[in-house]
Amino acid sequence: MSTTIKRVALVAVAALGLGVLSVAPSTAANQGDTLVLSATTGTQETTDTATAGSVTATLSFLASAAGDSMSVTASLVSFPAGNTALPVFDLVETTTGTLQASSAAGTQNAAGPRTGLVQYVSATASGTTSAKFKVYLNAPTVAGSYVVKLTPAVVAGGGSLNATAQTFTITVTAKAALDTTVSAATSTSVITSTSDTTTATDATVTFAKDATLTNEAAYIKVATKNAAGVAQTESYTAIVTSGPGLLGSGPLTNVYSGDARGRAITVKSGDVVTVYGDGSSGVSTIQISTAAGAVIGTEKVTFYGDIASIVTTVVKPVIGVRTDAGVLTAKAYDAAGVLVSAGTLYATSADTTIISNSYASASITSGVATFGLTGLKAGSTTVVVGSGSSSTATTNVKAAAAAVRVGGTSAELANVKVTLDKASYAPGELAVITVTPVDAAGLALADDTYTVFATGGITSSYTLGGASVTISGTTTQDGAVAGTGTVSGSAKYKVYMPSVEGDVKFTWTTGTLAASTANSAVAGSVTVGVSSPSTSAAIDAANEAAQAASDATDAALAAADAADAATAAAQDAVDAVAALSAQVNKLIAALKAQITTLTNLVIKKLGK
Repeated sequence: MSTTIKRVALVAVAALGLGVLSVAPSTAANQGDTLVLSATTGTQETTDTATAGSVTATLSFLASAAGDSMSVTASLVSFPAGNTALPVFDLVETTTGTLQASSAAGTQNAAGPRTGLVQYVSATASGTTSAKFKVYLNAPTVAGSYVVKLTPAVVAGGGSLNATAQTFTITVTAKAALDTTVSAATSTSVITSTSDTTTATDATVTFAKDATLTNEAAYIKVATKNAAGVAQTESYTAIVTSGPGLLGSGPLTNVYSGDARGRAITVKSGDVVTVYGDGSSGVSTIQISTAAGAVIGTEKVTFYGDIASIVTTVVKPVIGVRTDAGVLTAKAYDAAGVLVSAGTLYATSADTTIISNSYASASITSGVATFGLTGLKAGSTTVVVGSGSSSTATTNVKAAAAAVRVGGTSAELANVKVTLDKASYAPGELAVITVTPVDAAGLALADDTYTVFATGGITSSYTLGGASVTISGTTTQDGAVAGTGTVSGSAKYKVYMPSVEGDVKFTWTTGTLAASTANSAVAGSVTVGVSSPSTSAAIDAANEAAQAASDATDAALAAADAADAATAAAQDAVDAVAALSAQVNKLIAALKAQITTLTNLVIKKLGK
């Protein structure tokens, strides 16, 4: 081939190549498609659809032109036996103004649940296209674990699929409201007396111990509920776990017609438990449980027997020449020490010329009988409470005699006593001033209002706290409330100590006292200390430091005396040593002289 021909051929090939490069493809293609899940797990309850625990799937791709589309197919990989529910798509959002959710048949723009297991996303223009779907099960009825697979595919516009299939697990739990299991935590039991069947809280129930199959002592109303508090129709059990008593059950109507059946019974839902005596006294404990044995509640009924003892309490030791209410209270107990909660007790005065009551009756209410007494004249006597209604009663259990005094009135007012409840207080601390009008013997008068102070009442050397009651009145007013008078012989005033520290002096002058001119218009006072704990601690510390310094001084003086004694002893020792040394020296000198004399004598003899 000639060179010219080769050159023509090369030019032709190059031209063809350039022509191929310059020609646009005849079909567009989707690019960069992805399928992403918000989580790999989701949660639902039975019968629910979309929940806060639903998984969100996002399908996204780059469209080459309007009409390019992709699809997502949902399928169940695994599910619990008996399930018939299928996955559901719920359109959450799409890229604004650029796409629409489309089915093969047409366009669906609105958000919300989608029918069908395949969903289509179609671009309205070239560019990024995406759609977000919640994926959940359509009202499943079976609890368990469900594995859902989402598979993407290219539908229109061509191109290779880049997105990969995704799987996630939905855990379905039983809906609490539909749970038929009775929960002891939400179920309730309430015990009431037979005279009050509407009370919604437990009542304190006491009843006679008499064995009976028809006269119920109490009702126990039970409501069985599931964990969500929804009423259930499951039966429950009632057992007497300790003490006396028998049980029955039946519908609670205006005229209850059940009877006792035993100490452990099964009760139909909606019926009440009834409690009966069995002839023994004591506290009956009844346990209410679910059919599965979980304890819903424990209720108690106290059965009492015949009165065996009575205890009297004196509420008002001093009464007036009048009828005073609430002077005595009495409680009756059976032989086992169980409180008797019903019946009648009687009060009798040992001296009816002072207190007139003789076999005056009082009903036992909630275990207590309360007696008022009538005073006829000043004086002291005793009152006995018993179970007998007369002196000829065949049985009459009696309490110990209670001392009650009929006090004087204003005519016997001879003096007034003023005391405080403590000798010292912290700054601002509550203090109680007690004012007691007394007769010539120093005994408290009957409760009343008495004029005991001159004008100005009680005054304080320092201004008292702002919450203090008024103490400047002339009459005894308990709590400083007009008209209340004395209570149990005294009037009490609550005051608050000043914030300063030091002594606080309360002073007063007595008024005109009907029974004592000598004690009228007489000044009186009482002084208390006010100090803070820190001040007291500082004083204690200072006292301890002073004592320690005194002890140290004493120790130093003792040490000085010991040193002086030691110095004198040392000097005595030095003097003794010096005297001994002088004596030794003298003896040595004498010995030397004798030796010298002896030596000279020997020499003289030898010289001859």
